Amino acid sequence: MDQLDQEAYRRLALCFAPESAAIIGASTNPNKFGGRALKFCLDRGYGGRLYPINPGNPEVQGVPAYASIGDLPEAPDIAVIAVPAPQVRDSLLAAGAKGAKAAIVYGAQFAEAGESGRAAQDDLLAIARDHGMRMIGPNCMGVISLASGFVASFTTAPQHHDGKGWPEIGSISVASQSGAVGIQMFAQLRDRGLGLANWISTGNQADIDVADAIAYYASDPATKTIAVYMEDASRGLKLVQALELARQAKKPVVILKVGTTPEGGVAAAGHTASMYVEDRVVEDLFAQFGVLRAGSVNELIDLVAACNAGVVPSGPEVAAVSVSGGGAVMISDAAARGGLALPDYPDAAIAELKAVNSFVNDRNPIDISAPSMGNMEITGGHLKWGTERGQPTMLGYISHVPLVPRTRVEIMPRLLDLTKDHPDQLIALAANLHAEDRVALVKTGMAVFDDPTVATEAVAKLVAAGQAFEAPASVPSAPGQPGDVVKALKAAGIRLPDTRDATALGDALAARAAHGSITLKLTAPDLVHKTEIGGVATDLRTDAAVEEAHQHLTGVLEAQAASYPGLTLIAQEQINGVETLLALRQDAHFGPLICLGTGGTMAELFDDLTYLKTPVTEAQAARMITKVRAERMLDGWRGNPAASREAMIKAIVGVAARAGDLPSFEINPLIVTPDAAYAVDLVVANL
Repeated sequence: MDQLDQEAYRRLALCFAPESAAIIGASTNPNKFGGRALKFCLDRGYGGRLYPINPGNPEVQGVPAYASIGDLPEAPDIAVIAVPAPQVRDSLLAAGAKGAKAAIVYGAQFAEAGESGRAAQDDLLAIARDHGMRMIGPNCMGVISLASGFVASFTTAPQHHDGKGWPEIGSISVASQSGAVGIQMFAQLRDRGLGLANWISTGNQADIDVADAIAYYASDPATKTIAVYMEDASRGLKLVQALELARQAKKPVVILKVGTTPEGGVAAAGHTASMYVEDRVVEDLFAQFGVLRAGSVNELIDLVAACNAGVVPSGPEVAAVSVSGGGAVMISDAAARGGLALPDYPDAAIAELKAVNSFVNDRNPIDISAPSMGNMEITGGHLKWGTERGQPTMLGYISHVPLVPRTRVEIMPRLLDLTKDHPDQLIALAANLHAEDRVALVKTGMAVFDDPTVATEAVAKLVAAGQAFEAPASVPSAPGQPGDVVKALKAAGIRLPDTRDATALGDALAARAAHGSITLKLTAPDLVHKTEIGGVATDLRTDAAVEEAHQHLTGVLEAQAASYPGLTLIAQEQINGVETLLALRQDAHFGPLICLGTGGTMAELFDDLTYLKTPVTEAQAARMITKVRAERMLDGWRGNPAASREAMIKAIVGVAARAGDLPSFEINPLIVTPDAAYAVDLVVANL
């Protein structure tokens, strides 16, 4: 199972800011595939040594050229391989022989094209490994570093806007498996005034992948926010280890993860040779490590905009101010869905507003009201008032006001001044704006949006990330050697009900006499759903009930013995409480995961499982419990006694602490009583 390699991701420093770079396939025509990287490096003022490789020309775009990489006066830090796929192998061999430390391979038709392409890609990786090189690609669009001026990409994005297509240098770094989607992110960040630091397209990820980029950006001084497009989460343990580095650095990671369905997984396999991974596992682990997950490129850019100020609040309280009652309703709805709080304002604060605006309402969100939209002193003053309420976030909605010539002139100075005295407060604004005004507001550290619902939803996801940032540092655990599950459960504080063989009726009756009430059931290594064969009888309180159930189950045993080797009849003390499901899943991608859900015979029907990556803290376990339907029954449901949350938390944390030394198993049900948690039915298997 792949894990994060510090040497590997730190080698990315050479890819973003090499001291020397060879461009194999460099063209004299700066508009051609092989000519763009050299042109861009020259245009951006890259200060390192450039070595164009072109056997037919002694000079390329004014730079002395070489017939082969072997002719260079030094081993370059990086080799950019801008040649067609059939020439890639020999070019990579030559770069390795010269001693290049890293390589970028643009060429396609490798693993994404089928088995023969995968074999060719594996060969490239072997060449890179044999020569101690790290490799980006193949089937990628390279790297862009506005911070260093090194641009090793064949994108045409700089031609946007009549050749003025570069973003400003900023603090957002991008990692994208898809070159085209990555460039869409590049363009939208630019057009919204959100500056770029570094950009990488990882393509097929034969070697360097998105996780390496996240890990590198986590320690990169130029990066404050990490924006990611990814298709492949199959190197899951490595991915969460990288996310943990970003979380510890308190750098927001915004991810658009696609291939969320089996059908999408097929499409991803044909694009970047990606592997489908169950999406609800990805969803839960992203939440655990503070990822802001986007569902589209547009949402990704909005979430990055929320991170623009570098403020990641963990408190859910928001002071909201709207020029419209409709905007106030939209903010209220989105806040409720996203778990944000809209605290009431003190009477004195409301009186302060009413003194200048008698139309204002008396609740949060504040509705400035339509008559005030023509008076920018009132509108701007109310927004400033919102920043002074002491809440972690102020969210304002001012509709089209900044587009009206008269009100634009009056409101913009007030908007530009809002963040000045509040460096630790998130100030978000939803409004229709001229492009230049949007850019100016972004530069002040404001989060700027078009829509109040989008703004509120983005704030909610940022707050969730801030709350995840507060968890103590951890090291996501790797699989270990299987041990004794029963012994581990006892050590984790999970009780096992008294269980005994009940093949003989006398033993079953003795069990009932000992416990008052028992369950009789059939068990076998391959028998998972006992009720489906009529193999369970519960809450047997009399000898007559035991005798009747025993006779029935003995008949079922005889009928099913051939289908379930090792089938036996057991008696178990009756445990009553809230039925949950607790499992340890040794996941092929992420390693050990804790799984919790509603248990019993309805587990598959409800299907409300939730996951955490080990290790797990008590606070994380407590939040995990709130995500399953059974949680509603813990405090007593329709006359039933309350069950112990503390016992559940202890069970979750205890299993997680021992996860590296256990095989996959499922407890269904784990019955939680007022004072304990009981493993009533345990199946040890590959889940």
